[in-house]
Formats: sequence, structure tokens, C-alpha cells
Amino acid sequence: VRSYWKKLDNENNFTVPNETIFRLLGHNKFNIKKKKILDVGIGDGANLLEFYRRGATIYGADIREGMIKNFYKTYGFPGKNYFICDLNYNFPNLKTKMDLINCKDTICYLDINKQFDFIYNCQKNLKKNGLFLFQYIQKQLVKKNNQIFDFNLKKDHKELKEYFNKSNPIPFLTNKHVNDLIKFSKMKVEKSIFDLITHTKEKKQIIDVNRYFLLRKTKI
Repeated sequence: VRSYWKKLDNENNFTVPNETIFRLLGHNKFNIKKKKILDVGIGDGANLLEFYRRGATIYGADIREGMIKNFYKTYGFPGKNYFICDLNYNFPNLKTKMDLINCKDTICYLDINKQFDFIYNCQKNLKKNGLFLFQYIQKQLVKKNNQIFDFNLKKDHKELKEYFNKSNPIPFLTNKHVNDLIKFSKMKVEKSIFDLITHTKEKKQIIDVNRYFLLRKTKI
């Protein structure tokens, strides 16, 4: 995992804030203003910047040194709020508890056993009633034909057994494993939703089924 992301350290991969994340938080009446928010795996920082625009005090962590330094230097944010870390080995050394920890496209890259350490550390670094939002690709589908109007997921698509990009070391997490992680966290499930993203690869149409869990820390 480390070597894969190191190759992408200085890649310009501009994205936009994830609409599902902000809708999910809004529907659960989470007021972002004046909240302390940690984004784990910030990427190019699109989600983190949107949290800032909505009034949050932001913190970020990523395995890519070049990416994270470029983000906080470009926007003039304090470097002490940003952490370069491989979550398989260490967690950000936070000096304060968070109201929200956001984790998109990150937990699946951790070793299976390390995911339990990670979710424990997230829970430990949240305030009481703080939220942990994590996402992973639950399934990936490929379109079986070239009909331009087809959209029936069962009829027109087949499920992939492994991630379509063979160079990307991302596994599919089983429902049992994710359920075990949630039980281990001792946090309450506020919401479980999914969304779909379509993209193409070598003339193939791929659908990512993204699963989002919003958990709440109810005990100190």
C-alpha cells in the first residue's frame, strides 16, 4: 500500500467535495460550523476544504507527504493540524478530541487486523456524541453489453471478484468483517446508506457501489 501511494504522491488528481457525505451529515442535523473535524486520507483535500468553507476547524492525515504539505501550504492552514502517517503503523497524535472523523476511500487499504486498531483510535479521539463517518467500496460491477440505455444492475451487469484496477491494492470487505468492526468500536450506527459511481476503463463501464456508515460515540 505504501509503495502504491508513494508513486501517486505528486499526482494532480483534482476532485470535488463528495455530495453524499455532506447530505448524510445534513440529514442527521450535524452542524459543521465551529466543529473540529479530522479527515483521514485527505487526498487532494476537496472534502476538507468544504468543511472549512462551512465553518469547521479542520485537521487532516494522509500517507502522502507531498500531497498533504501542498494542501496546507497552498491554503495557509497551520501545519500542526496535519499529519503524515501510515495508518497500518500509527494514528495522528491529536491534542484535542474531534466532533467528526471522516474517512473516505481509506479504511479498506489497511491490513485487516489493523482496521480494528484504527476504528478503536477513531472512537478514542472523538468527543462524546462525536461522529465517525467511513466509506468503502462494497461491490464493483461491470456492464455486460453496449446498450446505451441499459441500467438494470442484475440483468445488465456482473459482479467483479477483485478490484478492476489490478495495480490498486484495494480489497472488498465482507459484510461480516464490517459488522465485526462496528461491534468492536462500541459506537451506535446512526445511518447506513450507499451510492453509485460510474466510470470507464478500457471501454468497460464500471459501477462502484459505495457503502457509507455514520457511527456515533455514545460513551466516554
